[in-house]
Amino acid sequence: GVHLNPDSKRYYPYNTMAANVLGFVNIENEGAVGLEVKYDSDLSGEAGMTVSAKNNRGQPMLFQYEQYFDAEDGSDLVLTMDINVQIALEKGMESMLSKFDAAKGGTGIVMDVNTAAILGMASYPNYDSNQSGVLYDEKLKSKLEAQLAELEEKRESYESEEKYEEAVSKAKTDTLKSQWRNKCIDSTYEPGSTFKPITLAAALEEGVINMNSTYDCSGSLMVKGWDKPFNCSRTSGHGHQVLKEAVGNSCNPAFISIGLAMGTDRFYDYMKDFGLMDKTGVDLQGDVGGIFSTREAFTTLDLACYAFGQNFNVTPLQLITAQAACINGGYLYQPHVVDKELDSDGNVVKQHDATPVRQVISEETSATVREILEYVVSDGGGRNGQVAGYR
Repeated sequence: GVHLNPDSKRYYPYNTMAANVLGFVNIENEGAVGLEVKYDSDLSGEAGMTVSAKNNRGQPMLFQYEQYFDAEDGSDLVLTMDINVQIALEKGMESMLSKFDAAKGGTGIVMDVNTAAILGMASYPNYDSNQSGVLYDEKLKSKLEAQLAELEEKRESYESEEKYEEAVSKAKTDTLKSQWRNKCIDSTYEPGSTFKPITLAAALEEGVINMNSTYDCSGSLMVKGWDKPFNCSRTSGHGHQVLKEAVGNSCNPAFISIGLAMGTDRFYDYMKDFGLMDKTGVDLQGDVGGIFSTREAFTTLDLACYAFGQNFNVTPLQLITAQAACINGGYLYQPHVVDKELDSDGNVVKQHDATPVRQVISEETSATVREILEYVVSDGGGRNGQVAGYR
């Protein structure tokens, strides 16, 4: 009565590395999360089979007919991701999350601005694709233990033991799902000052500002329709500034003035043109859009807040894709992690379409944005971002 059944197991040689991007397969070797589920049909291939004649008792009918269909291998995916970039990204993120004890984890993306190809992407909490059911994050472990303890205290209040077990199972599953998420694409946040290059690019393109524009910052600015001042990060103010200095200082009153100079309609148009109000279209599971006011409800007060990155939400991937368009000549590209698919013989069966979605700003405007942002890291508030020996 002893028999053997052939089986296979997906193995991930880098364990936790890029787990939130790669995902994993379930016990049936079907894609469950990440690229594995997004490209499951491409990766799986076709099983082989034999078609033969049998009688009504299921016995083979000899000398009738038999047809054989060979198995077909699935495609191989060639990713845009760079192993060295990914190692550096994850190492740096782990160090920062540990240093600052980030309660909700963090995200990191490295993108080729000229194609929107993703070179590195990390989302914490992380996990091992080979052991997807194991909790790796201590905060998640503590959270689950507290939930299970609370359920145990209320155990007698459940209608049946089965209902209690269902609640326990749900708590465990929900915690694992939070570990598997890729927050770079499925979570939104308020971008704050990291949004300012987009306001800058739009205003330069519309011609409402130029390199000679000046701004006087006293530490705050009043906006019509609001009875409280909008404060700057420097409460004493930045004083008189030309545009480059205002950007280098990340001056909120200056950016409010820049946004107001554009007006609500033009500013809203650029938010859409930079792709911030739509899903990115990235070839990953869980892509979501941002959270914004409707055009009809978008007021001057909203504009003042949006101009320096507050009162709306975007995903990290939406933001970096729009930022790339500010500096690559003005072209908005679709972010992607799969460069091409290969058949079993190594032939290209699919290739990512590198055509830009649209041109949002001119190449001249983009060059000006690059010049100003270089000043931010050479002489402005972003000096910690400067890399010795590089411009």
